[in-house]
Amino acid sequence: MKGSIKLRGSNWTYVVDVGIDPVTGKRKQKTKGGFKRKKDAQSALNKLLVEIDDNRYIDPSKETFSEFIDRWFTEHFQKRIGETTAVNKNSLKDKHLIKENPFAHKPLSKITTEDIDVFYNLKIDEGYRGSYIRKMHQLLKQAFEQAKKWEKISSNPVDNAEPPSIKKEEMKIWSPQEINVFLLYCTDERYRMIFLLAIYTGMRRGEILGLKWSDIDFEKKKITVKRSLAYTPKKGYIFTKLKTKNAKREILITDMLIDELLKHLKRQQTWKQRFEKEYRDQDFVICTEKGTEQDPRNVLVMMKRLISIANVTSIRFHDLRHTHASILISEGVDIVKVAHRLGHSNPKITLETYAHLVPNQDNDVADIFHSAINRSVSKL
Repeated sequence: MKGSIKLRGSNWTYVVDVGIDPVTGKRKQKTKGGFKRKKDAQSALNKLLVEIDDNRYIDPSKETFSEFIDRWFTEHFQKRIGETTAVNKNSLKDKHLIKENPFAHKPLSKITTEDIDVFYNLKIDEGYRGSYIRKMHQLLKQAFEQAKKWEKISSNPVDNAEPPSIKKEEMKIWSPQEINVFLLYCTDERYRMIFLLAIYTGMRRGEILGLKWSDIDFEKKKITVKRSLAYTPKKGYIFTKLKTKNAKREILITDMLIDELLKHLKRQQTWKQRFEKEYRDQDFVICTEKGTEQDPRNVLVMMKRLISIANVTSIRFHDLRHTHASILISEGVDIVKVAHRLGHSNPKITLETYAHLVPNQDNDVADIFHSAINRSVSKL
């Protein structure tokens, strides 16, 4: 591949073919001028030709970071992730990586590792948690990695950047006493059923809202988790895939919960009679009085209100799941059984999350070992 050198005004300029544009099919050229001497232009051209011959040359992108990440997200990334995940990631992208990002309008090829670190420091100063900044870090890393694969940049500036470490925060859960106080103040029967299911099964919010009566075996006293319900601004209510293959599971339930579910079923029958043709029977356990999907956001609003009224520890809805697991583990339930009940892909995840709650049984370990040796001696 050859290039040429031309005198333009008082300066020298080189022009060289750098390949074919895969989109337009047209020849791409690299032009650079401003050289005072011909030999300087020739030297720069020779260096570039060597890079091209060795397949080391990457045409610097004129596309800005904000232009690239928007295009990458829409045309590539969001097609490879779940819809609810895409909504959350898109919100993070728009707010932090575009609107509140000092290098948003800088050319993609000019962004450095220092730019990335300055960005992280800005977010730290703004008071964002390390775990949240790490989510930004992960999205940036994926975006720049794709830019590298598409040969828009030669290296990923995020590789050597240093996002803040994640500080392990103390888990907030309710004691059995707080559970009883909260439920005492929860007089709305429809919402009470939601919180009972969360507390007594450890199911996720989406799993509870996606639960159908056909998923419950009243004779065997078990719930089969098959789906999750979510809300997205563009598509409204949608069923989403469960987090892992282990998330599809069977959960045994108590007689108390069976009774509460049967009472709830009778309440739904009265709603059907009251609204008649307006009622949309979709077999949901949790629904509005007209049978439509329960808005996940309203559940959070109700929980926050009840926490304030009941004056119990302020926790998130997901912390009801932690509360369920914590009580089981503190009562000595095997960690593998707890992992299965929660739908974790690996008991190791459960152990790492709740290790501090596992009862300490070290006191009898020495005696158990000694007894085993003694039994062996007696057989000699």
